[in-house]
Amino acid sequence: MSTDRDKFLLGLKFLAVGFPFLFMGPVLLTWMGVPAWRLGHYSWMIISILLMITAVFFCVKGLRTVLSAFFDKKS
Repeated sequence: MSTDRDKFLLGLKFLAVGFPFLFMGPVLLTWMGVPAWRLGHYSWMIISILLMITAVFFCVKGLRTVLSAFFDKKS
């Protein structure tokens, strides 16, 4: 079983891009989103939720790319 190295590195790049968003979204929600939400301001909550969705997108895309590098059949 061989690995497509270029596809594997592309998947790792997607994971590396998504990794900071995994922490930025919840931290921003905790520090800025909830206190602002209590005052009636929703902008920080929307931004933090968008960051979390971005993290999920990049991490899922990276995992799919890494797994396809390992398990796709070469023709």
